[in-house]
Amino acid sequence: MPSTPLLCILSGESSTAADQALGKFAQFLGLQADMVSLHRESDEPPAMRPMPGGRILALHCAALPRLVQQRWFPGFLDKAALVFVYGFAPTTGESPELKWLTGGALSGVSAVAAQRLQFTVHADVGFGAFPVSGRSFCADSASAAVFSAPAPGSDIESYLTANGQPCFVALRRGRSLLFLLAGAELPDIDTALSPGSSLRPCYVPLLAATIFLRGAFGPWCWTSPVTGATFIVDDPYLKKRYGFIQYATLMRELEGMCGALTVAFIPYNRRRSDRHTVALLHAHSDRFSIAVHGCDHTSGEFASLEESWLAGTTACALERMEDHARRTGMPFDNVMVFPQGRFSTKAIGALRSCGLSAAVNSTAWPEDWQEDPLTIRDLLDVAVTRYDRFPIFVRRYSRDVFDFAFDAFFQKPILAVEHHGFFRNGYGPLTEFIRDLSTLEPKLQWMPLARTLASSCVVKRTGDRRSALRHFTPVFRFMNSTPKSLTLALEKPEKEGLVEAVLVHGHKVPFEIAAGVLRYEAEVDAGKELNVAVIYRQTPRAIRRPSWKYRISAATRRRLSDVRDNQLARSKRLLSVAEKLKETLVRRSKLGRNSH
Repeated sequence: MPSTPLLCILSGESSTAADQALGKFAQFLGLQADMVSLHRESDEPPAMRPMPGGRILALHCAALPRLVQQRWFPGFLDKAALVFVYGFAPTTGESPELKWLTGGALSGVSAVAAQRLQFTVHADVGFGAFPVSGRSFCADSASAAVFSAPAPGSDIESYLTANGQPCFVALRRGRSLLFLLAGAELPDIDTALSPGSSLRPCYVPLLAATIFLRGAFGPWCWTSPVTGATFIVDDPYLKKRYGFIQYATLMRELEGMCGALTVAFIPYNRRRSDRHTVALLHAHSDRFSIAVHGCDHTSGEFASLEESWLAGTTACALERMEDHARRTGMPFDNVMVFPQGRFSTKAIGALRSCGLSAAVNSTAWPEDWQEDPLTIRDLLDVAVTRYDRFPIFVRRYSRDVFDFAFDAFFQKPILAVEHHGFFRNGYGPLTEFIRDLSTLEPKLQWMPLARTLASSCVVKRTGDRRSALRHFTPVFRFMNSTPKSLTLALEKPEKEGLVEAVLVHGHKVPFEIAAGVLRYEAEVDAGKELNVAVIYRQTPRAIRRPSWKYRISAATRRRLSDVRDNQLARSKRLLSVAEKLKETLVRRSKLGRNSH
């Protein structure tokens, strides 16, 4: 049985916040991290467990001034396999420690400030086969720390640059490969955020630390075996044409580009589908599906804090989708896409009690987030499970491909969203977008939404023919693409007291739930697929009784939206009038719902 590799973080007699942040981040990626204290008076290197292939070390640059004075340190450093040194801040003049560490290849760190900085992740490097490799992103009104120009003849690889200047580099020292990061400290991933927060200011240290750790530890990190991708279009119902979408043409395009699309279908529109169109779409079930998009699609219908309203509205949405399936033969993905991206933590409980598998939204922030704000850890994970241990998958508008690359880099599925207006000028933008995304990740697979979410998991090696696996949805599938059978220790974020059974290939298996995690085991042969279903205790569906004002408002809103998308979309002036009428109805629907 192979020894589990270990990240050794060299620290002072007490570890710093930066050391703790790195250790916590390594554990988030699935690794073991050990803080190795360096005593001030010691003349000997610290006692450490030998590792096959050499030790993997990390240390903050603030520890260097003392370490370079120790006689044992140069040899100790040179014999390590990989070393990550982080936290190099801008200096005035040269940095003696940096010069010593790099043999004079680098001598200092400076600050580069610009109204707009372009950061580039380079692909022509040793660890360059990541979704973000070869791509750039921009940050406005930012500053960055960069290393001085390398000395002539030095063999330095630039992994990350800011406006063309290196900020994360690698070079050889003895038998060791050093990775050096200038600038911002790695953030504590348990830092609480607010809805206006962006992870972009943290991209550089997060990218650098992840490139180092994934490059060093490979399959011992949590890694997605497949990256699923789905393009989601909000609102259309299923007729020959909706707005700028012509379904027959769309299906031909999806087949040609090997893409997959899911319509976020408004349950209110259950009687508007055309059977011929449904038959066409159902014949392409490997490329097309529909998911649940609210219920009436009124403003903030899932942002309410009233549990009875939310339970009734969720139940009504499912009943309407089931009625649509009976009428047309079109199945639906058991996934909620919130209207206008608005929801409350109480809505998550309603989705769970009604048996939905997951939610997909353009934001993971509920309306009542102040009671339990999200953290960096939440936003980096495959799905946000902070609320009721229920999975919320975040989707993005198809604007900046780097953000999708960042998602894939952190093992998330790629979920893009647009409305029918995206196809105003034809299907060229969709073709270009799918083609661009398909270059991010060789294991990218385009699938309808439910299949993408059911395939979303992360796996890490724990021993010979043994792996750990985390999945997020109650219906789950995993293909063992290795040439050997695997014993899997599976886990899923889960709320206690709700699970009735866990079925593996239809057979019940023992399970336990502790500290918000469901755990069980399974065997899967080489080249075979594992199919899992988590069965929950049934609860009666609630019944809602909205007021007549709400009903009229919802009906009028849907009719106006229909006219806007299908008749007025080509006329900007008429479309503006329709939008103003809709805004009026939004205000009235809030009043009507409050009086239901």
